[in-house]
Amino acid sequence: MRNKLQKIAIIVFFIIFAVNFAFIRGSFIIRSQNISRLGTELFSTYIIPFELLSLILVAAIIGVMYIAWEERR
Repeated sequence: MRNKLQKIAIIVFFIIFAVNFAFIRGSFIIRSQNISRLGTELFSTYIIPFELLSLILVAAIIGVMYIAWEERR
């Protein structure tokens, strides 16, 4: 059962990746690089998504550590 779920998860991941890659390919516009503007935008306009992403990443790291600890026992 677990093996089937892993295969399904891998297939779904690659389908989502391929769809996103197809749509992202032509959407990049080259602009001048301004690091200070990027920081200002990141910590003013996009602060809530930035913080939510950091919480999701911390939860993922803790989950991976828990799984590794349980398999070790």
